[in-house]
Formats: sequence, structure tokens, C-alpha cells
Amino acid sequence: MKSIAKVRSLLIWLVLLVVLSITIALNWLRWDSGLPRADWFSQRHGQIESVIATESITVYGQLLESVQLISDSGLQVSFRIIRKVEYDAPLPVLMILGGYRTGSDAVELFDDVGDKAIVGVEYPYNGPEKLKGMIAIAKAIPLARQAILDTIPAVLLILDWLADQPWVDKKGIIVVGASLGVPFAASAAALDERISAVMLVHGAADNRLWFQKQVARRIDTEFLHYPLATILDWLAYGPTFDTKKHIATVSPRPVLIIGARDDERIPTGQTELLFDAARDPKRLRWTEGRHIQTNRNEIVEELLRIAYDELPFLVGDE
Repeated sequence: MKSIAKVRSLLIWLVLLVVLSITIALNWLRWDSGLPRADWFSQRHGQIESVIATESITVYGQLLESVQLISDSGLQVSFRIIRKVEYDAPLPVLMILGGYRTGSDAVELFDDVGDKAIVGVEYPYNGPEKLKGMIAIAKAIPLARQAILDTIPAVLLILDWLADQPWVDKKGIIVVGASLGVPFAASAAALDERISAVMLVHGAADNRLWFQKQVARRIDTEFLHYPLATILDWLAYGPTFDTKKHIATVSPRPVLIIGARDDERIPTGQTELLFDAARDPKRLRWTEGRHIQTNRNEIVEELLRIAYDELPFLVGDE
């Protein structure tokens, strides 16, 4: 009987230890996810130490540049640019932060870009793309979290590079956040006024609700949706990249919000809340159909038409 009592006592202490460890870890994660990061972003941004660039010509006779910047902080960022080879005047720039898998390939969505330049940004993630098993996922989490934090310094480093390019209209650098890129675009614009306008495409005002929608699409057990979404939000530094708070600070620079009528990935009402959070000058546009994906050609084409239509508003030519 004494041995059974000892085992029972040991199990109780083991359970208490596990519960305590989980509680401490979650509280640390919540605290860490919302720390002020402006100083850290500045230090991580650093200064450009080296540039590696290659050039080619597209089928439309445009210049395609692939560029890698290396900062003296150790940060590395890659991006691709499509623009005219010859230009009569400096070109407005659309810097695109899209989905993770799209990255710098976003430039391939554009045909003839005309009198503008398109910059597709690669997220600074150095881990495996396909994860199998809990061990692989656990190893990838720190790499993914580092990439999330590194995205804003990476954007700042690209802005440094753009500032030295003679073809860039320094008063016409527009950051475009699409889907996953929405929180990053809003946060970067709030931090750096070299970004002259913001376009947010198919995004949410509340990052935690966005995660909850994604969890609900994959897991049927409803009571798990809120806690899992909360943990994911903390892991992804959701409070740091508070889209609603940051988009409110962009004014008087123009803001364009684009929602999807039948968006299956954005909680209902989030587009309107995002628009309400922004300050004038601002505009709200809608695309028909579902959420943006590179293989949904009609949606991509409609978004491009809206972006081109609203370019005068974004660069202040109206």
C-alpha cells in the first residue's frame, strides 16, 4: 500500500510540474509576443554591407533584377524587381508582401508593368518548407519566429537600397500587403515614413481572429479554436504586428483597403473594421469571389485592375 501511495504522490507531483511548466511557458510567450520591437528592428536592420544582383530581360522587354542584400547585422533579404529598361521619369514602386509561398515570385503575376516598378519580397525564412512530424515542427518554430521578426528590418533594408536607385520615385513607394503580408505592410508603414502609401489586400484587422478562422477551417472541434488561435497569435508575435493599431498611424499618407466579397479566410466584418481603423485619406474597394490565390486568375486580374486604377490616389496625383 505504501508503494502505491508513493506512486500516486509522484504522479500528482509530475502532473503539477507539467501544468506549472506549461503555465509559465504560455505566460512567457504572451509577454514576449507583445514587447515593443522598434529598437530591435532598428538594430537588426543595420546598414547594407554587400549587394548581389543579377539581371535579365523578360518576354515583355522589361528588366528583371534579382537582388540580395546583406546587412552588417547579419540580416539577409532577397527580392525581385520588374521595371522598364529605359524610363523618362522616376517610377512609382509597388513593394509586395504576399503569401509565404509567393514571396518574390509575386512579380510573375504582372505582365507589362508600364510606368511603374514592382518589387516582390522574399520572406527571410531559412527553415524547411515541408514539415513532417512533431520534431520537425518543433525545430522549425524558432526559425519561423525569427523570420517573422526579421521581415520588418528586411523591408527597411530594401527601402535603403531603393533610396539609392535613380529610377525610383522617392515620393511614390507603396507597400502592398496581401493576405499574410497585411500585418507586415501596416507595421512597416507605421515605422518608416519613406513608405508613401499603403495597400492592404484581403486582410483582417484582428490577427487572433484571423488565426481562429484558419484553425476552424482545419479543425472541427470548436472548443479548441480559441486557445489554439491564441497560442498561434502569440507564436507569430500577433500583438507586435497589430494591424488595426498600425494602420491608424499611416495618415496623412493614403491607404487603400481591398476586401473580397466571399472571402473564406477572413472573418466577417474584418475588412470593414480595418477600413474604419485607417484615417483619411483612405478608400475601400471590393473584389468579387474568394480570397486571393495565385491560381485564381480572375481574382488576381481584378486586383491588378484595382491597383492600377487607384495608383493616382496612392501617389497623390488626384
